[in-house]
Amino acid sequence: MKRTILAIAAFLSLMGARADEGMWMICNLSARTDSVLHAMGLELTHDQIYNANGPALNNAIVQFGGFCSGVVVSPNGLVFTNHHCGYGSIQDHSTPQHDYLKDGFFAKKYEDELPNEGLYVDFHLGTTDVTEKVMANVTDEMGESERSDAIQEASVALTEALEDTVNGIHAVITPYYKGSKYYMSVYQRYSDVRLVFAPPQCLGKHGGDTDNWMWPRQTCDFSVFRIYAGKDNKPAEYSKDNVPYKPIQYAHVSTQGYQPGSFCMTFGYPGDTDRYLSSYGIINTMNATNEPRQQVRGVKQEIMKAAMNSSDAIRIMYSSKYAQSSNYWKFSIGQNKALKDLNVVEEKQALEKEIMDWVQAKPVERQKYIGILDSLKVIYERNAEINRTQTLWEESFYNGSDIVQFVLTQMISVIKEDEDNDFKKKVEKAYKDIDIETDRRIFIAMLRNYREQVRDEKYLPGFYPEVIDKVCQGDYEMFVNSIYNKSLFTQPEKLAEYSDVSELKNDPMFDIGMNLVMSLFSLYGAEATEPYERLLGDALREMNADKEYYPDANFTLRMSYGIVEGYTTNEGVNYQCFTPSQSIIDKYEKQGSNLDYELTKPVYNWLKKGNWGKRYVDSRSNDLQLCFLTNNDITGGNSGSGMFDGKGRLIGLAFDGNWEAMSGDIKFDNRLQRTIGVDIRYVLSVIDSYGKGKRLINELTLE
Repeated sequence: MKRTILAIAAFLSLMGARADEGMWMICNLSARTDSVLHAMGLELTHDQIYNANGPALNNAIVQFGGFCSGVVVSPNGLVFTNHHCGYGSIQDHSTPQHDYLKDGFFAKKYEDELPNEGLYVDFHLGTTDVTEKVMANVTDEMGESERSDAIQEASVALTEALEDTVNGIHAVITPYYKGSKYYMSVYQRYSDVRLVFAPPQCLGKHGGDTDNWMWPRQTCDFSVFRIYAGKDNKPAEYSKDNVPYKPIQYAHVSTQGYQPGSFCMTFGYPGDTDRYLSSYGIINTMNATNEPRQQVRGVKQEIMKAAMNSSDAIRIMYSSKYAQSSNYWKFSIGQNKALKDLNVVEEKQALEKEIMDWVQAKPVERQKYIGILDSLKVIYERNAEINRTQTLWEESFYNGSDIVQFVLTQMISVIKEDEDNDFKKKVEKAYKDIDIETDRRIFIAMLRNYREQVRDEKYLPGFYPEVIDKVCQGDYEMFVNSIYNKSLFTQPEKLAEYSDVSELKNDPMFDIGMNLVMSLFSLYGAEATEPYERLLGDALREMNADKEYYPDANFTLRMSYGIVEGYTTNEGVNYQCFTPSQSIIDKYEKQGSNLDYELTKPVYNWLKKGNWGKRYVDSRSNDLQLCFLTNNDITGGNSGSGMFDGKGRLIGLAFDGNWEAMSGDIKFDNRLQRTIGVDIRYVLSVIDSYGKGKRLINELTLE
């Protein structure tokens, strides 16, 4: 009893660290944070969580494909990640005859596991503070561009010294605290990663756009891959002679589950947060990024959706693209709503006043901080229109028509002297998922919408006044048809006969690309806000020198911790911390007209029978629990992150956040923000009971 009281006292004394907020650098956890972890329920030592020189839980965590996270779960290199992380690979292998998106996929033996060109996993080997080396030639007199060049030069020298292509070793230097500090992370890359199991889409993507970012959820958001290596267990390019990778450490899987208040920690690679952004920066994000992004994507997605509904072949082509587009379309809407509802700008303004009052109390000692808010206000106001137009340009042209994006990408590749110059291969890969007619309709809509949204005609590419207006009399369809009817970029078979995009300078689509690049140059006039944002963050940490501030997420290995916990919305709706099995059946039976809730007949019959497998049923609820909530702190990139109990056993995979706290990338709300994870027992039941994947279950260490 005395030990319990002491643990609670220690936890309460450390609540200033806000135990469920923060994406912490696992390689240098402070004693303070370590104490909080153990007071909350962690039973592992720090060396069992992270050890650069020996087996530890961090050795089981992978950066998946450069966009997600994953966890190694078997001695034979099996990796669990989210279904939406593996979605592109599943789509690549799908055809109308073998529709793995719709029906799912299971490789019954090693030989059936499917290779995925370009897919890789990175293992984290270690992280080192290199601030002094990176900043050695940086002076206070330097402008932001000169400072950036000096940092880049030093960073390249440090990372190149560690590069070992034979063993897949590479290093990345990343700024922390907006460039006040720099750390170098070293990784080992394995590039033979094969698809092993995918659930049917009605499970893996259950709820679709309707439920995205929402709770309650029933999505069984997982897919299974396997890492392959050479016979020496070292990284190797794909070969039929490669063998399953033998990991340094793999995660054990818990069938015990959780209950309200259970400890939970996540490991993964959160992509990007901006928690220390100024109030002016937040307003800029809302007005110049989120609003134009959701507007343009809404136009494009309407065309894509109609095309996808017209045929299975087009549905397969565009499924991954549509999912990627709609994800941050809805995010942009939700983030703006949450930022307003939670008064985040006003709260940040109050903090900034506190900082400036502190500066004014000792202006001589803090001379470097005087005037930073005034400077930020002026610069963001000057940049407002150009920042908004940059988002419109990117969404309308680079993220609009796939053919236009291909042209622009190849132009950039030539400028950068890209070593991968297999043009035919690039054409085959890109055009595999392009329907020319759908692309044509998208380009027409993007051209029209861009002009309607741009407020200053100086930002219009030259073909608007010169061709669309003068020649085509404002007829966008005539303009696009004249290009698509003549261009080799709409004829992939002929296009693949060329060796480089520069050989196509007389093609009308090449001319479009040149016009777009020139218009992009006109959007390069924004003034730098980074120096002042960096100083504002420095001032905050200096003012509260006794507090511990985690760095913003930057797609480096992080750990967050919290407990299993439901929440109550501002409207008084109480949500429990998990979803029962009946809830997915109810959504289908009561809302079957919504295709996002549709279930295939085999899946529906399996759910109705309830033959989950006895060891996957929760002992307290006597049910198969589907998804659950924790108050862990995650963001994009954390998708597929392992969710672990206090013993370091896998209890779930993180896959989403909740609508009420979509402001989370900028402001963590302790009361509302939740992580949504798929219960690992739901995953196991789908593999074992529905998918008959006993061979995979036998690889796992279940506890």
